[in-house]
Amino acid sequence: MAIERPQLPLLEEFSFPSKIPVVGPLISFIRRLLYGLTARWAVWFLIQQQNQINQIIEDWLRQIEDRLRQQEALLIDIDRNLALLARTVAEIEICQRYLMKKLEANCTADQIQRDT
Repeated sequence: MAIERPQLPLLEEFSFPSKIPVVGPLISFIRRLLYGLTARWAVWFLIQQQNQINQIIEDWLRQIEDRLRQQEALLIDIDRNLALLARTVAEIEICQRYLMKKLEANCTADQIQRDT
């Protein structure tokens, strides 16, 4: 059963919306302009770096998830084998009790025959 894995979103630069009537677009434009002059390159570099780190972590977590699925399958097999082993042991114990009764009966019969 394949489980669809969601893709983690990439970081993006912040947009500067303004909800102030009439002058809102001008305020937004000035914010974008100042951001572009002062911080865009540093922030862009950090976003790229963080996206790479996030991708590495996401890949690592997916590998762990795959290994956990494999371990779960192995545990199911082990559980099945354990149930089969328990049933086999129970059957052997029944056979052992039957054979012990037969042996005791034979020993008793031999003892009675020797005594007569």
